[in-house]
Amino acid sequence: MKGKWWLPVGIVALLAVAVVAFVVVGSRGPSGPPSQRLQSWVQASDLGQAIGTLTGDNRSVDRALAAHQDTTSIHTVCAVLANEAQTANQNLPSPDTTVTDTLARAFALEYDAGEACYKAGATGSKLLAESHTDRMRAEQLFAQVLRRVRSITGQPLPTTTTTSPGSTATTFL
Repeated sequence: MKGKWWLPVGIVALLAVAVVAFVVVGSRGPSGPPSQRLQSWVQASDLGQAIGTLTGDNRSVDRALAAHQDTTSIHTVCAVLANEAQTANQNLPSPDTTVTDTLARAFALEYDAGEACYKAGATGSKLLAESHTDRMRAEQLFAQVLRRVRSITGQPLPTTTTTSPGSTATTFL
């Protein structure tokens, strides 16, 4: 047995090299021109729907506050906003660093807006104002992302949001 130790060590080393090669090649993602890579990511991440959902969540918060709903109702719409922002953030990074950076900031603002709104409830005017400001900034960043995606892919990205039961609004930028 003395001298046969190199065989198991060699097999382990070979497997380690194979795993590293697989990870390196697999981490490159889709190949092709930047427009094709971004378009593939946009479709796979369902970016238009994610932006539309967050925009709709923002409107839900506005409607709940305008209707002077109770704290429980405000907590619900604000928690949904924060949760949707976290979910959307999980699709990053994109193949374009500008899109990734801008979306990361927008999703963070949406999350912070949901958290501030939740903490404010129906009566915390300072936190509700912060939430509103963060939501508006996030929407400006979403518009930048939509313009960037269009400039790279040559195609507008539809975002569909539910504005009231049974109706939808679609935005193309």
